[in-house]
Amino acid sequence: MDQALALIPGKHKINLHASYAIFNDGEFADRDSLQPSHYEKWVEFARQRGLGIDFNPTYFSHEKAGGLTLSSPDEEIRQFWIRHGQACIRISQYFAEQLGQPCVMNIWIPDGLKDIPADRLGPRARFQDSLDQILSVPYDKDKVYVCVESKVFGIGLESYTVGSAEFCMNYAAQKGILCLLDNGHYQPTDAAFFR
Repeated sequence: MDQALALIPGKHKINLHASYAIFNDGEFADRDSLQPSHYEKWVEFARQRGLGIDFNPTYFSHEKAGGLTLSSPDEEIRQFWIRHGQACIRISQYFAEQLGQPCVMNIWIPDGLKDIPADRLGPRARFQDSLDQILSVPYDKDKVYVCVESKVFGIGLESYTVGSAEFCMNYAAQKGILCLLDNGHYQPTDAAFFR
């Protein structure tokens, strides 16, 4: 990372996924139980280099992320991921307070279906409720900038993406948070943009 920072011009910031937690020997916390202490080494690394940290909850690469996460009809699974998002807001505020600059916390979920579903509204209603619960955690909006990131396509999600561009843009506007548009997630010929 130091070599990359030396070669890339401009001001830098680290972006971490929650899955980059650093545990002490014998310690482990599942995603819904992550604490600021699990990122102390990242804060020290950033502080030594004069960097800030942005943060992403990690809603993939986990046994409870085999299908739907924040839009899951399985309430136990959904609550697990809601707690993860809430933990990430607290960790984001820790980064901002420790490093003296705001932390952008970006929520992206891999939820979607390969086939056209009979019910497109249900998963989005659950996703909206999950986001509402995550945002109910008290946090300093001058220190933590929460955003939602849409995704329009992906292998295995060709027919339906819960966090569509339209959903995320409207949710962000309604809640007064940011909407992240990752250009790598879009292509002009992708018919899924209109779903």
